[in-house]
Amino acid sequence: MSSNELVVSKVKHRQEEAGLLDVLNTQVLFYDEDFGNQEIKLIELNGDLVDTLKKEGQFILRGDIEETAVLCTTSKTFSMKLCSTSNSLLLTPELSVSTSPSEKISTKSVVSTNFDYFELKLLGGKLDKLKNQLMKTGFRGEEFEQEMEAEMMTWDNILETVQASEDEIRRRLDELGAFELGGHWRLLDHGYKTSAMSRVLTLLEEKQWSWKRVPLIETCKTLEELQPLFVTEICLRLYGAQEPAEDSGEEVFITLCQSKVSRFYGEYILSSTEGRFNLNEFLNVWQDSLPDGMTCDLGHLTGLVMIDKTTPNHTITYLPVSTLPINPPDRFAALFTRKEKWTHDEITPYLEDLAGPGQTVNALLLKYCRCSTDHVTKTKVYNSKVRM
Repeated sequence: MSSNELVVSKVKHRQEEAGLLDVLNTQVLFYDEDFGNQEIKLIELNGDLVDTLKKEGQFILRGDIEETAVLCTTSKTFSMKLCSTSNSLLLTPELSVSTSPSEKISTKSVVSTNFDYFELKLLGGKLDKLKNQLMKTGFRGEEFEQEMEAEMMTWDNILETVQASEDEIRRRLDELGAFELGGHWRLLDHGYKTSAMSRVLTLLEEKQWSWKRVPLIETCKTLEELQPLFVTEICLRLYGAQEPAEDSGEEVFITLCQSKVSRFYGEYILSSTEGRFNLNEFLNVWQDSLPDGMTCDLGHLTGLVMIDKTTPNHTITYLPVSTLPINPPDRFAALFTRKEKWTHDEITPYLEDLAGPGQTVNALLLKYCRCSTDHVTKTKVYNSKVRM
């Protein structure tokens, strides 16, 4: 009789003595011949994540050598934290979890003992790299395509590079106005996009078309000698929305979004001006630049401008959130270097991209800022905890 059979025999004898032979589902564990395999890693899953994995069928780990790996399902991204336990976690591939009693005593192999496991936390995709990579290959016109030195990104390249789920990546590509050209994902170069959209808006004025009903096909064909058809269509769809289908032949009509066009002109004016701009003068120039029927609103420039009302002549400064550090301490340092005190409404747009799932802007403010009441305006303001 082998040693394993001897152990099973002793266990069965003990069960008979205790009257438990027909009560328990007994399994005897033995160390496998290849015991000690550390290639298998354990991940702790909560009920929601188990349901997600069952529904989506797969997950993938993403991250370069210098990055901390994240776990991605089709729709969500999770951080991975290595945790330890004082309990021995025995990895037994064929262990039965049945509660039905059985007279038969089965044997199972333990292939490894683990004391570490990965804890998952909903993170949200790390999408900054996506925009940064695509900006390196911004489309500036067909005449510049041969001069492109940076490596263009296919969909597979994006999945290998960006630490985010496929759904999060597709949403971000849509928000950025990205498009596929020759099998590669591209953005319109910022300066080129500004020129292209300016031509579209100039044509509207020349044709006396309403911004509420812009003919897509006619606009593309009219500007074809100045810019590719697909560029004009991208601009119109980026700054507007297609009207519901009507019996209008082949033509498609786009309704421009007032807030997006207003933001476009506001950024265009401020980005071409260095330093501060008198707020009242800017508002007048901004309003005059908009198509008839549109009204400018400072709320349209959220995350693009810093307004200073501490002086008699209020000023506005171009400060896109995309130019600020993505590390929270550095982000706050950059903001408080530019302005000592911020109201909640002023600073919130510059922090929203830092607040991941389960975290709020208020939590960031509590951690990095001091709160006080301005003695002049009587409003709540935030300043740095660190002496600047």
